[in-house]
Amino acid sequence: MRAALNSLAVAAPDWLAKRLKKDWFDRYGRRVENYRLPKLDSERETLGNQMGEDGFSLLERIYALNAPEWLRYLPAVEILRQVWIQQFYAPVEGKVKLRSPKDMPPSTIAIHSPYDVEAHYSSKRSVNWVGYKAHVTEICDEDAPHFITHVHTTLSTVTDEAVVEPIHFSLGEKSLLPEEHLMDLGYVTAGHLVSAQENYGIELIGPVRNDPTWQAKHHPKFANSNFQIDWENQVAICPRGHQSKTWSEKTDRKGQRVISIKFSPSNCDTCPSRSRCTRAKTEPRGLTIHRKQEYIALHHRREIQHTPEFLKTYNQRAGIEGTISQGVRRSALRQSRYIGLAKTHLQHIFMAAALNLCRLNDWLNGIPLAPTRYSRFMSLKPKTR
Repeated sequence: MRAALNSLAVAAPDWLAKRLKKDWFDRYGRRVENYRLPKLDSERETLGNQMGEDGFSLLERIYALNAPEWLRYLPAVEILRQVWIQQFYAPVEGKVKLRSPKDMPPSTIAIHSPYDVEAHYSSKRSVNWVGYKAHVTEICDEDAPHFITHVHTTLSTVTDEAVVEPIHFSLGEKSLLPEEHLMDLGYVTAGHLVSAQENYGIELIGPVRNDPTWQAKHHPKFANSNFQIDWENQVAICPRGHQSKTWSEKTDRKGQRVISIKFSPSNCDTCPSRSRCTRAKTEPRGLTIHRKQEYIALHHRREIQHTPEFLKTYNQRAGIEGTISQGVRRSALRQSRYIGLAKTHLQHIFMAAALNLCRLNDWLNGIPLAPTRYSRFMSLKPKTR
């Protein structure tokens, strides 16, 4: 509301002066950083509803037949219209009410700032923020400076796994594709294990998620991995030796092609292991698995990702956490100085260039990488082999 009023005060001051309400000066005249919300929830709700009424009142005046049509096309006015639709129910007899959380749009489309509509709310573990994400790629060879080779900036709601392909494409454009790419668990999927190798010749090194099914947690013998898959004949064989009845490809909710397998009711209904195999009351056991190459790659990774050899290689990825820390401390990585995704990405590029210059200077002057810092207490922990 405040952003729209300020915009109208510049674009149409005379028009606004004749139609504003005097109490708007009290609610929207102060700078945002000087504004204090009421402490009681009931008072906040009352204030929120009042602001909703103010916004709809302003929009009603802007969209009136006798109002200049161009007013409704001001960016701040259009943002106000969208935000009010997202945050409030339509007025009923002049009364406005805030939407309940379940009726609000998801963060992917919700506007959280009238000054930067691309900045969305997101959360990761214990961190919550409104803004963007930065994905950093660097060299980790022992005999070379650990230069940052690529920075990929996305909206905060874009998942980590969605950026793997764009990152590899960009590295390929710069002739900087690695033979091995170490990535965190959030980036690595069955599809990426296959596509990275096929499309770019990259071995993706990183853990994959464990089987999330309840069978894998409570009755491992009946987990998907213990069903034999006959790819040639398109048949699955359960741990009790029964063959599947149907085999078909479909698209899952993420848009990925998967294989849906169903067993025969005649086998499942009388099976003594039914309660450990399926929780369906009447339906037989079903499986949803990846296609052949992805299935094999996924299960192979799950088998080796806890081995000492794999962990030794993957532990090199810890260096990127130091890079993130360096970016935060030296270059305010978590504070965007600009508005919009494109300019924020430019800031990240400047940050990477600056850190690379620092690293080149350290390399030329023989300054070694700083070791991982531990608390005095953790330094007493016995080392494991």
